[in-house]
Amino acid sequence: MEKSPCPLCGRELADPLARHNLIPLSQGGSGENAIVMHKVCHAKVHSLFNEKELARTHNTMEKILENEDIMKFIGWIKKKPLDFYDGSMKAKK
Repeated sequence: MEKSPCPLCGRELADPLARHNLIPLSQGGSGENAIVMHKVCHAKVHSLFNEKELARTHNTMEKILENEDIMKFIGWIKKKPLDFYDGSMKAKK
């Protein structure tokens, strides 16, 4: 059985995983719009966008993927093992 790809980097999903709410719960999201992605990909999204930005302007994968820093990250992460996680990325306040 083939696993679904990560919606951010396009690689096969593998642990560690995280659930990303396209509209953050703190900004009125319901959790019904949550998607599963690699934990490192989730951390990158939150290191670039605060929760208000995610709710207002980056509330779809298409909008997130248009970001130049995300595109650079994807090129970089594709060279890493599926289970790679960099704990140094901090969420944007």
